[in-house]
Amino acid sequence: MKKKLMTGIIATLLFASPIVMPTVTEAASVQELEDQKAELENKSSELNSKIQSQEETLNNLESEKVNLESEVEKLQTDIDAVVLDLKAQEQKLADSKAKIEKLKAEIEKLKELIARREEKLEHQARSVQTDGSTSNMVDLVLSADSLSDLIGRVGVVNQLVSANKEIVTQQENDKKEVEKNEEAAQEEKVAVETLKAEIEVNKSNLVAQKAELDDKIVQVATKYDMTESEKNEFVKAQAVVATKTSVLSSELQEERQRIIAEEEKAQAAAKQAEAEAKAKAEEAEAAETKQTTSSSNSSSQSNNSAQASTPSSSNSSGFIHPSGGYQTSSYGYRIHPITGVNKLHGGIDFGGGGPIVAAQSGTVVFSGYDSSWGYYVKIDHGNGLQTLYAHMVAGSLLVTSGQQVSQGQQIGTMGTTGSSTGVHLHFEVYVNGSRVDPANYL
Repeated sequence: MKKKLMTGIIATLLFASPIVMPTVTEAASVQELEDQKAELENKSSELNSKIQSQEETLNNLESEKVNLESEVEKLQTDIDAVVLDLKAQEQKLADSKAKIEKLKAEIEKLKELIARREEKLEHQARSVQTDGSTSNMVDLVLSADSLSDLIGRVGVVNQLVSANKEIVTQQENDKKEVEKNEEAAQEEKVAVETLKAEIEVNKSNLVAQKAELDDKIVQVATKYDMTESEKNEFVKAQAVVATKTSVLSSELQEERQRIIAEEEKAQAAAKQAEAEAKAKAEEAEAAETKQTTSSSNSSSQSNNSAQASTPSSSNSSGFIHPSGGYQTSSYGYRIHPITGVNKLHGGIDFGGGGPIVAAQSGTVVFSGYDSSWGYYVKIDHGNGLQTLYAHMVAGSLLVTSGQQVSQGQQIGTMGTTGSSTGVHLHFEVYVNGSRVDPANYL
């Protein structure tokens, strides 16, 4: 019924109203409305996409936070283990030092006793030389009044000889004891030095692991474009996770913070010194380049000829391969496996895993963690030549800044820390602060 009534009303209106053709203006208005409608729909679609993208980001962030908390717990456990090892090593160091002091005291005591005995023996020897000639000894026996007197006199002589013999024997035994104690003290000193080196390495690993922990937290915060306040809150939240995970006592936690603060200061100083040395090297290189450019063509040709001969002379530099792995990537421009950008690969990569050794003897200028290189070591070989070894296993650093290393000495283990897509060693060579192709040195 309602449907028929509505139809009738519409028909009446149609017949009652004159049919008017729509004007151009109305057509334009309709088109504008259609355009506005389409624009709103596009904006709505974009907004929905942004909302969906934001939801995905938040979901990913939650997933990242869960993974991060798991990594934080693991790293904190590793850090705790290093701190406990340090505590045990430092106690052992104190015990060794006490043992050395005790041995020193015993040695001094024995030396004094030996000196007194020697003085006594020398006094007796002088007495024999002045009063105890063979004839005097014969007279001593012959002048006896009776057999019993003779036996008594001979007995006195025997006692003197026997006593001196015992003194000499004891003297020899004490001298051997001194030598034994001195050897023990020397062995203990070597053990102390070894222990000190291990403690320094553990401290370096502790700071490096702390740096990795901090870096992971900041990376997640940066990745999701948090505000400064949000980032600070996020970092605090992860610090709480680390604190809850830690099994260290408050005393050991304070000790850990002290160690970290000291080592961070030392590593910062090492990095600054390296940066200053690099800046000076770059200045010197720039000055040399400028001088070469302003020189004559013949000089340039001569320089070019000299530079061309460098690789062949470099091959006799005495370097050894830093690992037993196989080469997976050479020096030169390539598409970066993570960023996808065409950029210079400033070293040679070796795969396969295993120990990493110093390519040549030198002084460690840095041993720690970097967000790109992961756990890495840099060694100065003198004459402007340096090598870098990156992406080592967490906690595998075996050397520390300032330490002297010999060629072939293990400095770490191949890993995949930092910006890495798999277990490998990234090996670089620097000449006066500038990276060069390591192939010319291997």
